[in-house]
Amino acid sequence: MLFSRFWMVLLALVAGASVAAMTLARKTYDHDRATDVATMVDSDRRIVEEFLRRDARTRLDDIGPVSSDASLVALMVTATRRTADTPAVIGTAITTRLRELNQGLGPLRGEVLFAVDPRGVVVGRVGLQENEVGQYVGGLPLVERAIAGNVRDDIWEIAGTAYRMAARPVISEGRYYVGAVVHGMAIHARFIENVAQLVPGASVILFGATQTYGAYTPVPEAGGVPAPREGTLSDPLRTLAQRPDWTAHGAASFELPDNLGRVSYGALPGSVGAGIAVGRGLPTMPTDFLLRASKDDMGRVPLGAILGGVAALILVGFALFYWEYDSKKKRLVAAMRDLQRGPLNRVDPLLLDGFARDVAVAANDGIDEVVKREIERSGGKLRSVNDLESLLSIPGDAPGTPVNQRMPLNEADEQRQWREVYEQFVARRRECGEAADVTWERFSATLQKSRAEVVARARSRSARFSVVVKDGRAAVKAAPLG
Repeated sequence: MLFSRFWMVLLALVAGASVAAMTLARKTYDHDRATDVATMVDSDRRIVEEFLRRDARTRLDDIGPVSSDASLVALMVTATRRTADTPAVIGTAITTRLRELNQGLGPLRGEVLFAVDPRGVVVGRVGLQENEVGQYVGGLPLVERAIAGNVRDDIWEIAGTAYRMAARPVISEGRYYVGAVVHGMAIHARFIENVAQLVPGASVILFGATQTYGAYTPVPEAGGVPAPREGTLSDPLRTLAQRPDWTAHGAASFELPDNLGRVSYGALPGSVGAGIAVGRGLPTMPTDFLLRASKDDMGRVPLGAILGGVAALILVGFALFYWEYDSKKKRLVAAMRDLQRGPLNRVDPLLLDGFARDVAVAANDGIDEVVKREIERSGGKLRSVNDLESLLSIPGDAPGTPVNQRMPLNEADEQRQWREVYEQFVARRRECGEAADVTWERFSATLQKSRAEVVARARSRSARFSVVVKDGRAAVKAAPLG
C-alpha cells in the first residue's frame, strides 16, 4: 500500500499547501495594503499642510488692500502720534474704517479684525469684541512680528474657538511702520470639510493643546473602507507628546489600536500648539472574497485546465488503489476459494504479496491453531518450535480414536511434500531476515526425526509438515496423519 499511502500524503500536502498559500496571500494582501495606507496618510497630511500654508498666504494677500488703505494709514499715523494711552476718539474712527474695509472683503470677511499701534495697543476693532480698544497685545508673537514689519499667520484660540489669523504691517509713506492690521476667520465645520475634500476617503481633525477644534469623517462608499471616527483620532492625542518622532520632528504616523486604521499627525506653526491629523481605514481581504468574484474574474481562471488536472489526479489515484489493493484482494480471494475446493489445506503466501500475503499467513496460523485445539481436545498435544532440532512433538498418549482419518502419504508423495516444505521454509526464512543456509540433507533428517516422534506419540501412521512464522521467525509445524 506504499503508493496509495504516498498518494494520500501527497493529497494532504497539496491541501495543506493550498490553505497555506491562501493564508499567505491574505496576509500579504493585508500587509501590502497597510503599507500603502501608511504612505497614503503621510501624503494626505502633507497635502493638508500645504493647503493651509497656501490658504494663509492667500489671506495675507487679501488683507493687503486693508493695511495699505490710505484713509486707514492716515488714521493710524494720527493714532501713533496721540498723547493719551487710550485711543478713545481716534479708535472710533479707525473702527468705522475697519468695518468698511472688512465688508469689502466679501467671502474673506474676517470674524475678527483689529488694528494695533507700534506699541502693540489695539486702536480699532470690528467683529469679535467690537469697539473694545486700548488692550495690549504686543506680546503675542503674531502681533510682535507684524508691527516689526513682517507678514505672519497663526492659529489663535479665543473663547474655545480656533481662528486662522493673518497680520500685515501698516506702512506710512513707504518707510514708517505705524502699526499693523490683524485679520482672523473662525475654523468652522465647513472649513474642515473643505479641507477633507482634498483627501477623499480620509478623516481629518484640527486640534489644539487641550481640545479638538474641528473634525470631519466621510461617509464610506458602498463596499469601501470606513475611515476612523473623530474619537479614534483624538484619543491618542493624550500620549502624543511621549512619542520621540513627534517631539523631534513634529510629526508622527502609526496604526490605531484594534486595527481601526492608520493616522498621521502633524504640528502646525503657531503659538497654541495646534496640529492636524489625517486617518484612513485599513483595507483587509474579506473572508468571503471568493463569493464576491465577478464573472469577468471567473473568466480569467483556467477552469478547463484545473478540472482536467483534478480528473487526471483522481484517475491516477484510482489506478494506484486498484494496483495496490483491488488486484491483491482478487488474488487473495481466488487463493481462499482454491483452499475451499481442496485438496490443499493451506494458502501459499509465496504466491501473494503485500497485505494479501499477511492475510494468508494469518489465515494459515489460524488454521494451525484450529488444528491444534482439535488435537488437544481429542487428547493429543501439538508443540511448535523455531529451529530444525525441535520441529514438532505431540506429548501425551492419544485416546482411542485417531486424530486424522486421512490415509498416510506414500514415500514418493511424502518426499515431494517434504521438498515443498523445505522450499517454503527457506523462502520464509529469507522473508524474516534469517540465514537461508539450511541444507536439504539436514532438513530432511530433522523431519525424519520429528515424524518418528509424532508417530510414536500420536499413534499415527505418518505426519504432515507445514511452514509458519512465529514471533518473526520461520518454523515448521507437524500434524499427525492417518
